[in-house]
Amino acid sequence: MSNLTLRTTTTATDPGSTTAKGSALTHGEMDSNLILLNNEKLGNVSEDTTPQLGGNLDAQGNKIQNPVFEDYAETIHSLGSTDTPTLNVSNGNVQTVTISSGLTIPAFSDAATGQSMTLIVSGSGTASGTGNHKFAGGNKTLTTDSVVSIFYDGTTYWTSIATDFQA
Repeated sequence: MSNLTLRTTTTATDPGSTTAKGSALTHGEMDSNLILLNNEKLGNVSEDTTPQLGGNLDAQGNKIQNPVFEDYAETIHSLGSTDTPTLNVSNGNVQTVTISSGLTIPAFSDAATGQSMTLIVSGSGTASGTGNHKFAGGNKTLTTDSVVSIFYDGTTYWTSIATDFQA
């Protein structure tokens, strides 16, 4: 980007003073500065090849299409110890729960078509689903460490359980 014209003068009466006053720009200098600012602005945000986000991105219900993610991590939300957790997708798509005897899987408390969740379950027992859950292969058995994947299509909670994780 080109340099803007600024003028400073050091007309302070005390030679050790750090007071500096600028003199007024001429109309020509001001016009030149405005032309530089106008000509060198981004015409389109896609021209910024190294954008930086200074906060959370709110798409305001709009789609983000064709993203390519690299080196990212998902938030893992702990539900604590309970056999009847409340599943809220806004807490994150990966959640953990420790069960004592079984897992009652409810409908998402903030259900919207296309949502999914992964539950990392510690403890063994049998899973059951409230709402409209369908279990892959009819498998509802949870072993010491299980991963429960749930996809909601707007009507059905498609649920699968992976077990028998070993070192």
